[in-house]
Amino acid sequence: MIPNPTHRRYEASDVLGLNRPVTVEMVKEGFDTSVINALSQYLAISQSELLQYLGISNRTYARRKIQRRLSVEESDQVWRLGSMTAKAMGLFRDREAASFWLRRPAPALNGELPLDLSSTSIGAMEVEQLIGRLEHGIPT
Repeated sequence: MIPNPTHRRYEASDVLGLNRPVTVEMVKEGFDTSVINALSQYLAISQSELLQYLGISNRTYARRKIQRRLSVEESDQVWRLGSMTAKAMGLFRDREAASFWLRRPAPALNGELPLDLSSTSIGAMEVEQLIGRLEHGIPT
C-alpha cells in the first residue's frame, strides 16, 4: 500500500507546542507551564476549562507558573491529553473538528465526553481505541 502523502501523523508534541518529541525524561522533569497555554489554544478552550479536565486547581496552577514547571503527575496527565488530542487530530485532520468531537458526548463511550475520560489512563485508552476503530471505519 502506498502511503497517503496528505495523511500526517500528529504527536503530543504538536499540540503541546513543543519543538521535539516528548520523552520520559521530559515528563519526569516536569513540563514547562507554557504547555497549558499551548494546549488550551489548540483545543480552543479556556485555561480554566482545560485545568478542570486535567484535574489541576487554579491555585495549584498559579504556584506552578511561579516555579515554571508542572509536577511529574501533572505532566503525565498533560501528555495523556495531548496524545489523545493528537490522535483525534489525525482522525479528523481538522483542529476545530477534533476539538469539537473531544468536547461532545460520544455514544460509543456511554455518552461520556472524551476529554473527561482523559483523566485516567484507562479512560484515555478507551478513547484512543475508539479513534482507532473510527479510523478503520468501525463505528463501534
